Amino acid sequence: MRILDVLTVNILWLLCSLPIITIGASTCAAFYVTQKMVDDEEGYVSRQFFKGFKDNLKQGTIMWLFTAPSIYVCYLIWQLISKSDDINFIIILGAILYTAIIAFVNIYSYAQIARYKNGLKMIIRNSVAITSIYFPRTILMILIVALEVAIIFWNHYTLAVGAFIGPEIIIYTIAGMTKKIFLQIERHENENSGTINQ
Repeated sequence: MRILDVLTVNILWLLCSLPIITIGASTCAAFYVTQKMVDDEEGYVSRQFFKGFKDNLKQGTIMWLFTAPSIYVCYLIWQLISKSDDINFIIILGAILYTAIIAFVNIYSYAQIARYKNGLKMIIRNSVAITSIYFPRTILMILIVALEVAIIFWNHYTLAVGAFIGPEIIIYTIAGMTKKIFLQIERHENENSGTINQ
């Protein structure tokens, strides 16, 4: 992982995410480049990024329209729980389950969009299937990402540094771990038919 490439992808991600609505497409573009970076196949980073952005604009944007409200609802639920003095255990359990499902779906979806040509329904279904098959690895990935986020938001200094490389570091972590899973599934796609369709 070359620091200049990381900085370039991160800056491009930030710039292309500024309209807010294009965060999904920008994230897919970052995954498109980063998946190549994992195996030193990226070539011209800027060119690859904009290719990934163009190719995944529609799906990435639609996926973001699902992701953004889901995250906001998750935020509201936990805000309600944190401010309540007497909250039912069932509600807390439901909040944990809802948060987990959102995390499981999103941690695989953007990486899939960048790699495969599938409909969003198939992508979401694949995310659930991959989570169930690779559950321990999925939990590990979420914990690593959560640690990275915690470090980025640790203080003002880490946040300042994180603004320049944080998103791409997180994407690189997910890309590296998901690509190994994708390659395993591709090698056994005849045995695991219906899990990933290219």
